[in-house]
Parts: sequence; structure tokens; C-alpha cells
Amino acid sequence: MLSKIPILRALGQSPAEVVVRPPGERFLSAPLPIAPYAASHRAFAWLSLAAYSATPAARKRAARAVHESRARAAPDGTPLAPRDPVAILAAAGWTPWSPFGSPAIWRRIDDAHLRVEVWENPSHSAVAVSFGGTVLDNEKDWLSNLRWFIPDPRDEYTQVVRTFVGPFCAEYRRRFPGNARPLLYSTGHSLGGGLAQQFAYALPLEDGVPRVEAVYAFDPSPVTGYFSVPRALRDENKRNLFIDRVYERGEILALVRSLLNLIYQPPAHHPAIRSVRYSLFYGWNPLADHSIVQLANKIDRAAAAASAGGAAPPSLL
Repeated sequence: MLSKIPILRALGQSPAEVVVRPPGERFLSAPLPIAPYAASHRAFAWLSLAAYSATPAARKRAARAVHESRARAAPDGTPLAPRDPVAILAAAGWTPWSPFGSPAIWRRIDDAHLRVEVWENPSHSAVAVSFGGTVLDNEKDWLSNLRWFIPDPRDEYTQVVRTFVGPFCAEYRRRFPGNARPLLYSTGHSLGGGLAQQFAYALPLEDGVPRVEAVYAFDPSPVTGYFSVPRALRDENKRNLFIDRVYERGEILALVRSLLNLIYQPPAHHPAIRSVRYSLFYGWNPLADHSIVQLANKIDRAAAAASAGGAAPPSLL
């Protein structure tokens, strides 16, 4: 009965299922098997987590995880070490680009607290630009989150458009001068999910510059910088663009996005915006449910379990 009532049909979701808001729809679907979604999101969840790795908060978390792991062991007595997203990505063939552009550019990026990395996986012919999200005690991140209410904001969204996009495009053209160019993706968590969407809208219309194939935004901010990009440019960049907004049930920004979807119907195309909700956590703390550490690990486990059972399609990890 519930599956026939749009506003109620997602209520019965289990941890082995996702519910989906297809492009152009306001309401979530009835529950669906988790396997294909976990497989497609797995690599991008780790890429989004890796973008946090250089922050002081991430270093403290890693040190705490090392300390806690000493008390934990597998059934055979092997210590359970914390999972390093950089090592996981490297094992799957992902390598980060070395710094490009001038030191002055990266000083401006660092001053704004914009955390952005570029990763390449030659075996999958893929390049992914990943953006770090909000660090709770960083005021620059909060200024970016609140840019709707700040006149003439000069924040991380501004730096994506004015400072990062140009050098990235120059480096992409340098690395791939021919016609066989890898597909380009962008990804991020929370604030980083908003920045990943703005990056896709902001690429210049120049020879040799690709369009973003898809954006994978985890627990994303409703702020995307859409109106900060000239209309003609964003209209061209959003043609055939696919945006996946991936989130955990009950995380703190989910209600805001749901209300906005009721007010403004998500587009069915140009860009096609889909929402995918997981139910992998076992608590009702909206802040804890916003964790990309937990989400990346649990999506990875779900994808690995499905793959072991022959149920998951190939992925980028």
C-alpha cells in the first residue's frame, strides 16, 4: 500500500536498499536494491573524503583512529588499521596530479580555505576534481555556506571561478593535447558538493576544455553557485550534465533539500538532477549522519558485499 503513495513510499527503506528521486520528480521512489548505486558511488565517496585529508581536523581524526585501532582486531588477531582514502584510491589506480599553475594561485586558494584536488585513473580514462567540505571551526567555510545572505561574497565559490578553473583547464589541455581525452567528473561532500556543482557550471567554452560528465555530490549543500556563473556559460555547461545528490537518511541538510525540491521541481534534463538516499547508519543524530567518513566506509562495504555476491556492476574503484 505504501509503495503506491508518493509521499509515503520511501518509508520502508532498509540498509540493503536505496530510494531515489529521479530527475524531474519531487518525491522519492519505493525502495530499490543497493548494489548498482553503491558501485557507482564508491570511488567518488572516497575521492570526496580524500579532499579533507590535509586539514588539521582530518589529521586529528586519523591520529585518533590509529590510537583506537590498537584495541581492535580481526578474528584472527590481525590489528584493524584505520582506512586511508588515499591508499584505497591508489590501490584502485587513482593518482593525484602534482601542483600546477603558479604558487601565487595556490596561495589564494589556500587563503580562502578552498580544498581542491585533481585525481586521474588512466585505466578508466577518468579525471575527477574533488572538493573538501565544511570544517566546523573554520569561519571561511561558514562564510561560503552563508553566501546567499552575504552581499558580494568573496569566498570559496568565488575562488573556484576566478582562480582555480583557468589553471585547471590549462593543465588539462597540456596533459591531453589530442582527441583521446578522459571523461571529467567532479565530486565533494557538504560544502564540497556545492563547489563541485559550481565547477561543472563554470568551465570556459574553449577548444580542448571538456564538459563535466557527471557530478557526485554527497550530503550536498543547497548552495551551488549557479547564479554566480554567467547565464550563457552555465546554460552551455549544463547541457547533458548529470548530477547525483547522494545522502544518508536523516542527515542534517536532507530536510532543506527536500523542502527546496517541493518548491522548485528538480529538472529532468540540462542538468538531470537525481537524488539517492541511503539508510546505512544506525542512529538519529543529524550531525553524525552527515559524516562522509562513515558514508564512504559504508558505501564501500555495501559495494564490496554486492560484488562478492555477483550483484554489483563494475565501478571506478
